[in-house]
Amino acid sequence: MFLMKKNYTCIELGTNSIKAAQFKKKGKDLVLVDLGIKKLPFETIVDGLIVDDSLVAQELHNLISSLKHSTKHIITTVPNDNLLIRNIEMPNMDQKDIRESLKWEADEQLPYPVENAALDYLKVGETEEVIQYIAAAVRKNVVDNFLHPFERINLKPRVINVQPMALVSLLTYQGAADSNIAIIDIGASAAQITIANSSNIMLSRTIDTGGINFTNTIMDLKNIDYQEAEEEKKNLDINAETEEISEEFLDSMPIGMEMENNDNSKLREIASRFSAEITRSLDFFNMKHRDEEIEKIFVTGGAFRLKGLQEIITEDLNRELILIDPFKNIKRDLDSSKEELIKQNKYEFAVAVGLGVSEVMADES
Repeated sequence: MFLMKKNYTCIELGTNSIKAAQFKKKGKDLVLVDLGIKKLPFETIVDGLIVDDSLVAQELHNLISSLKHSTKHIITTVPNDNLLIRNIEMPNMDQKDIRESLKWEADEQLPYPVENAALDYLKVGETEEVIQYIAAAVRKNVVDNFLHPFERINLKPRVINVQPMALVSLLTYQGAADSNIAIIDIGASAAQITIANSSNIMLSRTIDTGGINFTNTIMDLKNIDYQEAEEEKKNLDINAETEEISEEFLDSMPIGMEMENNDNSKLREIASRFSAEITRSLDFFNMKHRDEEIEKIFVTGGAFRLKGLQEIITEDLNRELILIDPFKNIKRDLDSSKEELIKQNKYEFAVAVGLGVSEVMADES
C-alpha cells in the first residue's frame, strides 16, 4: 500500500528548470521535508522534448543528491506541450471489454495513431447505461524522451502523472475545487487551460505560447541574448503606462521608422493573446455546459513572475485571477535555507507539490 512508503520524491522536468519536492507521511499528515530547484541552460528542453539528455541527467543527479532522503519512490510528469486530455463516455459493459473499447474510442480523437500513444484512463462517473472516463494521451516517444535522464542515473519513476491532474489535486487538497474552476498554467514553452472540479476534468487544452515568447520578443527588440533578456524581464512591468504620442507626430514619422521605448506594446500583445485563448476556452465550456458556472480562475507557472501579466489578463477577462499558493495547507519540516528557497521561487513548485498530493489522494480514494 502506497501510504506505507515513508518517503517519496516528486520531480518536474521543466523547460527552464528541474523542480523536486520530497514528502513524508507522518500518520495521516502529508509533510514536505525537502525541496530543490536546478536551472537549465537555454534550449536544453525545446517544445516539450529534451535536447541535451546528458546535461539534464547530470543536473537531475545533482538535484536528487542534494535531497535529504532516499529517492526509491519517484513521481514525475510529462510536459503539457504534447498532452491531450479528453472526456470519453462509453456504454456500461464488462470490465474486460472496457480497455479495448476505450483504446478505439481514443483512436478516433487522437491526431496520430493510437499505437503511438501512451494512454491512461480515469473513471469519473457511472450510471446504469454509461461510464464516463478522462483519457490522457501523450506520444510514446515523448514519455521515453523524459525517462532517459532518469535511466542514465539508474532511477525509474514509479508513477508518471499529467500536470493538469496534479494541479487539480493540489487545489482539491486545499479545498478550492468543490465547485467548477479554471486553471491557467503558463509555462516556458506552452500554456495549459483546464476547467475542472474535484471529481472531473471537463476541458483541457494546450496553447503553444508560453513565457519564452516574452523572452524572444525582448531579445529581438533589444538585440540581446537569452540570459540578458531573462534579467531584463525581472525589471519589466509590461502593464506600465507609456507616454501618449499625438497622431500628428505619428503621421510625420518616415515610413519604416519604428518607435523606440514602445517595447511594452509588443509584450502586451502576447499577454492579450493569452487572454483571447482563455476567453475561447471559457466560452466553449459555457456553450457545452449551459447550466454550469466557473466560480474561480486560478493561475500558475513561471510566466506570472513577469510584472503586469496577471493584471493585463485580469482586465481583459474582467475576472479575478487567483495565484496558486502551492504550500497552502501543506505541513512543512524544512530547514531555514529551504524556507528561503520557497520565498524566492514560491510559485514555481505548484506541479511538483501537486504530484505528491495527487498520489496520496489517489491512494486514499
